[in-house]
Amino acid sequence: MEDQIMFQDSKVLIFKLGQIEYGLHISQVVSIERMQSISITPYPNRPPHVLGVTSIRSVVTPIVDIRAALTGETLLQTDVTRIIIVKVFDKEIGLVVDAATDVLELPPESIDYTNILETKDVSYLVGISKFENRLVILLDIEKLLDDTTNLVELKQMVDSYMNSKEAVES
Repeated sequence: MEDQIMFQDSKVLIFKLGQIEYGLHISQVVSIERMQSISITPYPNRPPHVLGVTSIRSVVTPIVDIRAALTGETLLQTDVTRIIIVKVFDKEIGLVVDAATDVLELPPESIDYTNILETKDVSYLVGISKFENRLVILLDIEKLLDDTTNLVELKQMVDSYMNSKEAVES
């Protein structure tokens, strides 16, 4: 029900993983960055989908390959590969996606909040929008990151990185 309320104002950022379109509520998006312009510092002993950390506008940001987190497949970087910076639990996290395509205002009647998706394994799937001959899978990004990535561990990774950088600078 809470997810349905979140998508009542249904302006969503559409992104692609392969040919599948996903949407997340625009209020969760901080920025969209070109993957080629970002330098990612790998971080040891992390799951393969946690690529490392980077600094974007002086904010240390963990970077997560969403394709790898969801499917186990590694992302093939192209000219349209993007990092979507989202704000989750007062932390900025970068999501690597194949492409960020557009922002749509989905009519509430286009969204199917189907009960089939309400299982523990896919609790981050809010519903599906059928709009203008498109199917868009709507995600709760907080639940997705919590289910696929340990958010406490990401926060600790940033804190550890900041502490090690301060130690080097002093």
